[in-house]
Amino acid sequence: MEKTVLEIVSFTDPYCTWCWGSEPILRKIQEVYGEQVSLSFVMGGLVEDIRKFSDPGAGIGGNQWYRQVAEHWADASRRHKMPVDEQVYFDIKDDVFSTYPACIAFEAAKLQSIEMGNRYLRRLREAAAAERLAIQHSDVQVKLAEEIGLDRQVFLETLQNGTAESAFRQDIQECQLRGVRGFPSFLLRGFGEEVFLRGYAPYQTFERWLQELSGNQLNPKKLIAGYPQVLDFISRTGKVAPMEVACVYDMDFEEAQKLLKQMAKKGLVSEKKFGNGAFYSLPQNTIQCDSVSGSPGALPQCH
Repeated sequence: MEKTVLEIVSFTDPYCTWCWGSEPILRKIQEVYGEQVSLSFVMGGLVEDIRKFSDPGAGIGGNQWYRQVAEHWADASRRHKMPVDEQVYFDIKDDVFSTYPACIAFEAAKLQSIEMGNRYLRRLREAAAAERLAIQHSDVQVKLAEEIGLDRQVFLETLQNGTAESAFRQDIQECQLRGVRGFPSFLLRGFGEEVFLRGYAPYQTFERWLQELSGNQLNPKKLIAGYPQVLDFISRTGKVAPMEVACVYDMDFEEAQKLLKQMAKKGLVSEKKFGNGAFYSLPQNTIQCDSVSGSPGALPQCH
């Protein structure tokens, strides 16, 4: 097993659609480099209070914020190709909307373990982006925590006693110190060197900098697209969107969709439609398989 030599710190927010659009790239990095590259997350707090929020570049601000954010999400999804259901914003248009509660919920999960925190963040993203769930609501947060196996009582205690919020405030301070104003942003570091990537970046950008920082010491894994390999990928990640398979295995989006639909037709995976797309997972009662030993273009960043 390769030793970690480089680190990626992702400055993010559970509600950011371009952070959601970056999931295929981050998953490919993990598949290609494994434990040679570690990944951690710092919460940025995209929106403290929508009533005071304004992003002229994205056309967001004012009483029609929910329509504007919904349009922003729909437009972003057409480009990053991850599934989105922007109708969630019409569901919560009367809320005093803030992304802070979801960020704090991530911190509560992370306090149980870094691995569980990362799993919970992914679950938050899926729920908010594609499943039309209001992840700033405590009942939704608890339900998702239980789904991934977090200790419910510990999760609630860290939410209620201020421990999780304190961790979030520390993340906010780190963002301020780093001058992070847009999400996603990424800090790549190793061997005493570091580089900061601001905004969405394609896989090739990460690959170039990872090899540069490591002095070409990284040993990338050669990935092959086929039923066994994709099944193994799904068994380890829980569920995938077609764009993730396309990115990980250097396939066209339509080609990845076709492959997953063929696998669903054969009963190898389950397809469940959400919003304008779908997720694929192993059918219930399926035994997970053992491990079996393309990239989007650059897009604007999410603010």
